[in-house]
Amino acid sequence: MAAAKPSINPSTDGKTRVQLDLSPASIERMNRSMHVCDLETRKDLFNNALSLFDWAVEEVMKGRVIASLDEKDKYYTKMAMPALLNAAQYAARRARSVPAA
Repeated sequence: MAAAKPSINPSTDGKTRVQLDLSPASIERMNRSMHVCDLETRKDLFNNALSLFDWAVEEVMKGRVIASLDEKDKYYTKMAMPALLNAAQYAARRARSVPAA
């Protein structure tokens, strides 16, 4: 899988503007999350979402499972997300290609 390529070049201050076309339902989801989490800007929401995603990617690459735990009933639900499955498979391929020491 090829790495994503930026569609535009960074500005002189090193930042890159990202523009997304989102459905009204997606905007409503964003607005609800911002309200519930008391986030002031969409940039704050994006940075929090990216931090969580980065953590999840690193964890699945270590062979761990991302899950929601119901501590009271001792029940958990694994997160099913194609991107995380891809990250786990990527890590497995890399591990197979590295010679044993």
